Formats: sequence, structure tokens, C-alpha cells
Amino acid sequence: MNEFIALRKDEDNVDRAMRKFNPDFGYFSLGRYETLFLQAMKEAMTDTSDWISYWVYEISFGKEAKQKSVTDKNGKGISIKTLDNLYNIIKNND
Repeated sequence: MNEFIALRKDEDNVDRAMRKFNPDFGYFSLGRYETLFLQAMKEAMTDTSDWISYWVYEISFGKEAKQKSVTDKNGKGISIKTLDNLYNIIKNND
């Protein structure tokens, strides 16, 4: 997952560079590899609730996680900022 995060940063850097060369440039994306990787991770982790995609897309790799981004059955906030947090949520709440 750390390598995936690094690749996403590199992809964003290429996109920004292309926009500097041409402000009308659309968007640079390697979406096929991303889709394959995330699907493989979801299956490998038995992520039936799609926590991985939520962590990647909805809360930007945990950077935008709030105290109540994820709650337990009693409404208590569960941290989802780190990969360890994500792993624990998948294993304990799926």
C-alpha cells in the first residue's frame, strides 16, 4: 500500500507538470493499474465493506479523516488515519 501511495503522488506530480506545459491539459491518470491494485487488495483483505476505497478516495489516504469518520456500533469514533487503523477496521468491523 505504501508503494501505491507513492505512485499516486508521482502520478499527481506528472499531472501538475503537464498542466504547467499546457493549461488546457485534461488529466493524467493510470486508472487501470489503480483499479486492478485496489480490487486485488480488497479481495486479499476480504474487505466486504469497501473500507480500502473509502480510505483512498473519500478521506484521501486518511489525511481527511475526522473523529467520527468511522464509528462503532455504539457511535464511538474509530480512528482511520493510518494503514494500521485501516487494517484494524477491516479485520474487526467487516
